[in-house]
Amino acid sequence: MTKVTILCEDIDQERFIRQYLTIRGLSSEDITCFSNPKGLKVKNNNASILKYYPKILKDYRRIKNYQDIAVIVMIDPDHKTVYERIRSLNMAVNKEEGERNKDMRLPNEKIAIFVPARNIETWFYYINGNQDCHEQDDYKNKTLNTTERITLAQASAIKLASDICPQGLDENAPYSLHHACNELQRLQLDK
Repeated sequence: MTKVTILCEDIDQERFIRQYLTIRGLSSEDITCFSNPKGLKVKNNNASILKYYPKILKDYRRIKNYQDIAVIVMIDPDHKTVYERIRSLNMAVNKEEGERNKDMRLPNEKIAIFVPARNIETWFYYINGNQDCHEQDDYKNKTLNTTERITLAQASAIKLASDICPQGLDENAPYSLHHACNELQRLQLDK
């Protein structure tokens, strides 16, 4: 079974990815959070994702020939496009190559990059039936308590994995979610 390492910005992203992977058949023991090995609160930001991405890429390449492993990186765009944010990750690995728009991942590497625009709550909003969402708008509900946030992240992942992905995304789904679905192919979870 594939072992997946998650590098993400916050606990809502981590819960969402973890639940999605569990629905797709991975066991919770096969999923770890890169900067959160003991189950503590994830407190990353864009700067820390850009800092740790080169290390996680290097670690992946060091052990990929000996273990069935994959990596998921999730980072908010913060006023950038999906491609600009991916470019910044590539530049973190190799500034010159990244500036030339070279993807630092090799085609056969099981490394997926998700850039939920405007943030993960945009995906939650769309997944839960709000087809008129826009990636420029902020759908973060600051009134939710921790339990409600956990429930929202997990329920959104379940609905995406069980209902939406098998049928395919609607044409009007957020671009960043379409991009993430394409990125999922890199993980080769169906093999």
